[in-house]
Amino acid sequence: MDDEYEDNDVQVLASGSEGLGVFAARQFNEGELIRSVNVLREITDAEPLRTEAGERPEHCAYPDGRVVLYGIPDRYYNHSCDPRAWERHDDATEIIARRPIPPGDEIQVDYLINNSGGDSRACNCGAARCRGTTGYSFFTLPPEIQHEYLPLLAPWFERRHAQELADLRCRQGG
Repeated sequence: MDDEYEDNDVQVLASGSEGLGVFAARQFNEGELIRSVNVLREITDAEPLRTEAGERPEHCAYPDGRVVLYGIPDRYYNHSCDPRAWERHDDATEIIARRPIPPGDEIQVDYLINNSGGDSRACNCGAARCRGTTGYSFFTLPPEIQHEYLPLLAPWFERRHAQELADLRCRQGG
């Protein structure tokens, strides 16, 4: 397989939820940096996706209105409605453990953190709180999950959606 990847921290393996996934090769503790995301390049009109080279839209992320192509292994983080990790967006994009992740467990993220619109598809994450779909936007999440995710929002997402987030915080009493 061309997408095989393994180091001392993570490995790409077949996932029970969808295709390939990223799995812990060692123990990660809550709040620990799992890895810095391998961003290959920004996708622009002048430099579009090269489908002939295997580049696909599902290998992209959309921070702050840009489109960036993720490399291996980072293009294989699957969605979970109760994720073990999240993407922190500061100067770089990093994957951070939300809770302890033992070796062999899949490292999943919720695609709706820092997402204000996009495609939704059926979810097979298997979490007790599975929503049944990946969903369309942070703002369509149940209120208790929005509140849980507020500390995980990127500064650019906070700036871009300042009024909606202020309204949300007001409705939630904080």
